[in-house]
Amino acid sequence: MFLNFEKWHGARNDFIVTWISATDGDVVLDSLRRVAPRLCDRWGSGIAADGILVLQTSKKSDLTPHKLTIINSDGSTAKNCGNGLRCAALSVLRHHRLSRDAGNPTEIPEAVELEVEGTTKVCRFAHGSGKSTWPHVTVEMGVARVNADCSWFESARGEVERVAKELNLPELSKDFGVCEIGNPHLVFFLDEASREKIRRIGPAFQKSRHWDGINVHIAHVEEVADKDKSSAKNTIGHKLTDLYRAWVWERGAGETQACGSGACAIVTCAYASGTTSRSDWVAVDMPGGRLYVRQGDEDAEVELAGPGEFVFEGVLEI
Repeated sequence: MFLNFEKWHGARNDFIVTWISATDGDVVLDSLRRVAPRLCDRWGSGIAADGILVLQTSKKSDLTPHKLTIINSDGSTAKNCGNGLRCAALSVLRHHRLSRDAGNPTEIPEAVELEVEGTTKVCRFAHGSGKSTWPHVTVEMGVARVNADCSWFESARGEVERVAKELNLPELSKDFGVCEIGNPHLVFFLDEASREKIRRIGPAFQKSRHWDGINVHIAHVEEVADKDKSSAKNTIGHKLTDLYRAWVWERGAGETQACGSGACAIVTCAYASGTTSRSDWVAVDMPGGRLYVRQGDEDAEVELAGPGEFVFEGVLEI
């Protein structure tokens, strides 16, 4: 079977995006899960991606899908992915633009609603003053559960103590948080954070009797400069208060350039510690680029904003 696909990335967290109709259904999804490691491979035999986004429509002619399935590069299924949601929404925007350019009376959407693992996610296109081809996208990521609100918090504390001793990194036990926002996250706030450190820490937490893999992040605070405030105003149209630099290790994918739900986890854990204000947006700089997070209060949905870019399109065989 041949499928048309698009390659997108959100802060260099990259995805293969394909559209299927309801009649294709489970057969295509099962095949994509099976071949995901080959398609996502970065070492010569694949398209190269952190995962596959499958947008499902009722009919092949539909321009607005109703469901999104997120397949990790190892073939497992993810429950949430902020960068993937933004790329999926922009793919929908692209299809509407192409239809309009072809002469059809197509109305360009202001927002896209997608069902992911039984939960509806709303993606809105931001209206900053930037001149990018593709607008930033704001996603409602759901209500985060942080620290003691997570049933596995005490188990995580024990795992942190074990790994801190195993890796001789006592600083891991000093300032960390856990967050569940569709998927589980461990967040470490460190004075010294680097790619080398996440490559040591991330894999050490993947095998545990308490979870089937976990997303791991290390972060530290940086000063907000005038250029950072200006960039936020131009891209998402809002003020910026705080800035974190972070590195990512994702379950099912390993080291990635960015993680949308991870940015949400970092900021909500910072809120919980009292070190970050809820008054405005918070920026999280990951190796692939900058993401923005906001949550008005602890019971509100976490909002994630960030970029997405179309790379190329083609045809794949499964």
